[in-house]
Amino acid sequence: MPMRSPLLHVAMSGWLLGQPSGANRRLLAIAEQAGARLAEGERLTVLHRPDYTPPTLCENVKWQAIPIRGGPTRRRIVDERRHLARALERLGANVLDHGFLPLPKLTVPSCLLLHDLRAAEGITRWPRWLARRVLRGSCARAAAIVVPSQFTARRLHELAPGSQPVVIPNGATSNPATDRGAPDDDRGYLLHVGHLEARKNVEVVLRALARLPADERPDLVLVGRDAGRAAALRRLGEQLGITGALRFRGVVDDETVAELGAAARAVVVPSPYEGFGLPAIDALAAGRPALVAAAGALPEVTGTVGVHLPADDVEAWATAIAATAVDDVEAAAARRAHAAQFSWSHAATATVALWRRLAEINAPA
Repeated sequence: MPMRSPLLHVAMSGWLLGQPSGANRRLLAIAEQAGARLAEGERLTVLHRPDYTPPTLCENVKWQAIPIRGGPTRRRIVDERRHLARALERLGANVLDHGFLPLPKLTVPSCLLLHDLRAAEGITRWPRWLARRVLRGSCARAAAIVVPSQFTARRLHELAPGSQPVVIPNGATSNPATDRGAPDDDRGYLLHVGHLEARKNVEVVLRALARLPADERPDLVLVGRDAGRAAALRRLGEQLGITGALRFRGVVDDETVAELGAAARAVVVPSPYEGFGLPAIDALAAGRPALVAAAGALPEVTGTVGVHLPADDVEAWATAIAATAVDDVEAAAARRAHAAQFSWSHAATATVALWRRLAEINAPA
């Protein structure tokens, strides 16, 4: 008689959970939605640092503390090598969902999630040759590879020949149909969400704002952790004479980000490299204009309803920002309709199906 398929027990690597980030938002959204799709007897366990307090998602999602530090990277890698295999064995997990590089060598089949390929593209402090070597080795060890966009899939094919990534797009945050709320004044504000680092290219927005008349210039609200760029942005604002238009909000919770996005005049994503672009799709879900760099995955994600601009063309950004002073109901509806194609529910359904296929790899013959 044929053997019954093994019951799925997937462990998710969650030791970077903590402050809000796109990666953490994805992990929690997939965990919650996937938990609701598990069949009787199937299990999902999120592994986390002992100092992290897990949220309540659904009864099918369990939590397990594990002594793996979130950083720095070298310490995380050492901890993973020391503790991960043993933890998976104790749990009886038959699939690992892992979103970090390098992927450890394990006997359990692993689903490697690659949010983007920044390090391999030479955009981080990692030496590019080393990052590409780690990427190729990790892809070779993975039983499956998940990426959030066709852009990232194409680049992975080029950087790690032979890899066969599965594209599972991220979801958009659901925002009810709403007007722009009550901005501080008639000029409203632009919203940028993301760590303040050089890659985000926020300077082009500051220079564009400086070209607009003061009485027509919206403010720029900056949400996210300072990753070494905030002081430089303040100095540039002073040099350009627009200091009063800059509002640094720092790290805020997801609910506050959604509220800010729903009331924004527009959301700006000038980064020339994104593996997906959650702030852009969230802007469209709220019906707000998304002004994005015509690079990376951003044109793919925002489609025909996004405003695609050369990443370093200040004049183009100034013109596009000025145009957001007037919006219409039909354009907002088109943005929401486009964003509705990006669903955490759909992403979780595809992910669970992939996990189930991987659980068959080590099934008894």
